[in-house]
Amino acid sequence: MTRRRSLLGLVAVSATALLVLSGCGESVSDEGLFEQARTLNFEYKAAVGEVQLQIFDGDWRVEGYGDTPRSCGNDGYDFRFGRTTPEGWRIDGTPAEAAHRIGEWLDENGWTDIKTRTYTGDIADVVIEAEKPDAHVQRITIDFSPGEHYDSATIYADSTCEPGDWKAISDLRRPGYPNDEKNLELQPTTEHPTADPSFGYTVDGERRFWSDESE
Repeated sequence: MTRRRSLLGLVAVSATALLVLSGCGESVSDEGLFEQARTLNFEYKAAVGEVQLQIFDGDWRVEGYGDTPRSCGNDGYDFRFGRTTPEGWRIDGTPAEAAHRIGEWLDENGWTDIKTRTYTGDIADVVIEAEKPDAHVQRITIDFSPGEHYDSATIYADSTCEPGDWKAISDLRRPGYPNDEKNLELQPTTEHPTADPSFGYTVDGERRFWSDESE
């Protein structure tokens, strides 16, 4: 699937570059940190998108867009992504059968530490968890839930915790802040797994995209 990779335009940065330490021990400017975070975000979303397509090839409801950095570990950052199938969707078979199919696909496609759990009592949900660190996915959790009128599959995915100041990344995602606070372009409420992702905003508050052709 196509993913946008090259920065469109210049990222507005502070006059004094914030230096952080990369995993290799080299200093990275705030522009470099932002680029690393953006690349990680797109790679991690692409990996999760492939899982989504095994469940439903259509528009999913966005529970959390997944481009807001969070604090993790010792001065690190990560992302959380959330999607749910739309109303009217039905599981192909039972939740256990669906989880088994996805578990096999995950195993065949490089995912590890795959676990399935069920609940006692009246809860019929089946949950499967896995990870794929080489695609920057620390954990993916898929919940298959049957319902009377329609079923649902909910995916939450945490990226790996990477070294870097989450606040610096957050500031660069919003170069127009605080003037753009009331004028930010809304992120989508539904999205197909292969849709081009955005990361942050322009100085005018528009969602920021990248393209393969741009330098």
